[in-house]
Amino acid sequence: EIDKKLNSDSDKTAPPDWASKKQFIGKKEKQLKDTINDNNKKIEKITLENENLKTNLEKENILKGLLFEQGKPLEGAVIKALKILGYEAENYDDGDLEMDQVIINPEKHRYIGETEGKDNKDINITKFRQLVDVLNEDFAREEVTEKAFGILFGNAERLTDPNERKLDFTDKCKSGAKREKIALIKTTDLFTVVKYINENDDEKFKKGCRDAIHGGLGKIVKFPNI
Repeated sequence: EIDKKLNSDSDKTAPPDWASKKQFIGKKEKQLKDTINDNNKKIEKITLENENLKTNLEKENILKGLLFEQGKPLEGAVIKALKILGYEAENYDDGDLEMDQVIINPEKHRYIGETEGKDNKDINITKFRQLVDVLNEDFAREEVTEKAFGILFGNAERLTDPNERKLDFTDKCKSGAKREKIALIKTTDLFTVVKYINENDDEKFKKGCRDAIHGGLGKIVKFPNI
């Protein structure tokens, strides 16, 4: 109360507690207070709705990571995209062996994926060699009876507008992919087809994309035209 009086622009007295008793509240005062309370409830409801919408927006924007992310965020974006395409996909880490993605399509083909993002360079042989090593280590596991196919997801020149990018995979990567029958996928291309599928119920196109990936083993995958 002292603080209120010291900082007040007038000599107006702060209402004492007893002034809020029902017998001292006029009809118009009550209406105004009720309206304020109703508005506060509306604000709380809208605020909660916005928080839920923001959460959903963050989940939806994971796919946009295919355009500019690297590391774990890019891995997560690839997994979300693969699931939209109809694959089963998840990270794998048993303490000894770590894989960015273990992928199974509806036709029961099994793939292992590795992802790489580069600020202003091609995806080079280092990540490709890592994928080859992982494929061999996975095949050496007792429970694995058939060697998985390999997919290298690359996000070259990740900070450049996708329409202006000129780089993708080095020549060594391309020749290695041909030799090892490993698919090379530009994550910007993956974003384009997944964005369409996410907005349209097109099972035929979805199947066409999966066929393009399996048929693209050994080269850069060319997805069907939307």
